[in-house]
Amino acid sequence: MSEKRFYEKHIFICDNQRAPGERVSCGNQGSPELIKIFKQKAAKAGLPYKFRVQRSGCLDRCELGPIQVSYPEGIWFKLRTEADIDILIEHYLKADVPDKYSHLTVDTSE
Repeated sequence: MSEKRFYEKHIFICDNQRAPGERVSCGNQGSPELIKIFKQKAAKAGLPYKFRVQRSGCLDRCELGPIQVSYPEGIWFKLRTEADIDILIEHYLKADVPDKYSHLTVDTSE
């Protein structure tokens, strides 16, 4: 029997916030607003039950943030603008076209 996933993709976006003077954090770089925008746009994307976008705590790639990781692939993305979100929805969630979103991916080999 083959295993069926509840979501095809599960996207975690860091919204950790630190106090001023501490290490930079995604929450202080605008991720709460980006999460809100991503969820709104994802809901309108016409892919019900295929993916989930949710907040996460610190993913420890703070200097690259706002940061997100998507499973099952384990692909890391840096999100900075609403345009970045549009690219991910159109070229990662709706149709997997890596050439269109590769500039948003994070090298995890280091």
